[in-house]
Amino acid sequence: MKDESLKKILQYQKNEITEHILYGALAKRATPENQKVLKKISEDELRHYNFFKKITGRDVSPSWFKIYFYRFVSRIFGFTFTIKMMDNGELQAEHNYEEFEDKIPGIKKIISDEVKHERVLMEQIEEDVLKHMGSMVLAINNSIQEITGIVVGLTFAIANTLMIGKTALISGLAATLAMVASEYLSQKAESGQDSYAAKAALYTGIVYIAVVIFLVSPFFIFSNHYVALLSAIIAVVIILSAFTFFMSVVKGLNYRKALAEVSIITAIVVSLSFMIGIGMKLIFG
Repeated sequence: MKDESLKKILQYQKNEITEHILYGALAKRATPENQKVLKKISEDELRHYNFFKKITGRDVSPSWFKIYFYRFVSRIFGFTFTIKMMDNGELQAEHNYEEFEDKIPGIKKIISDEVKHERVLMEQIEEDVLKHMGSMVLAINNSIQEITGIVVGLTFAIANTLMIGKTALISGLAATLAMVASEYLSQKAESGQDSYAAKAALYTGIVYIAVVIFLVSPFFIFSNHYVALLSAIIAVVIILSAFTFFMSVVKGLNYRKALAEVSIITAIVVSLSFMIGIGMKLIFG
């Protein structure tokens, strides 16, 4: 085997042992049901590693940086998000194996079968946050569009940062309570389960109030209302980008398309609010 080919195989081998250790580490703090799935995936990765080891005849050290990085990511965004991110890398690697089919007969079929098996296992992982993804999407879209609309409209109608901040905060808190109550009643009617409805309402409330705090805070920090508005809009961009990325990874969506869609809708709401604010100022002074 040429040095270049051997180098690539060793890299694949390194990825497999890295993911074997990582999945094993994730399994230790998972629920019993998820633990079984993660351990099975970890065993699959070890088989991959041993398959490559027979070819190279070498032991390879894992990438400890990747292990610690993905463990950190999993604590913030959950198991499913982390595994989906890693799976994207495996998908790319699966295509790269084709170049070795002539040199190592059967490698593509072996790896392809294993990757498909792992994806079936991944679908069995359950997390509360994913069960209530719909509630979170609704909350983040409503909160961003409503609160952004309010602060944009008030900025051009009132032009007083503290007054804008107070008004938007009151409106945001009231909207949060209304949204939480509506989500609870909606999920209760749909599922008939108090616990499920309560969790949906909780996730909705957390997301909604977090967006309110991010968007309103600049008006309590900056004295210039235009600077405060610009900061709030930057916060909107960051929140939309981050949440859309999370959703696109977990749901397997096209990130650019999903971000463009939600950005256009938000831009329309903000533009209409801007025109309403200017209109109110022209009419009432």
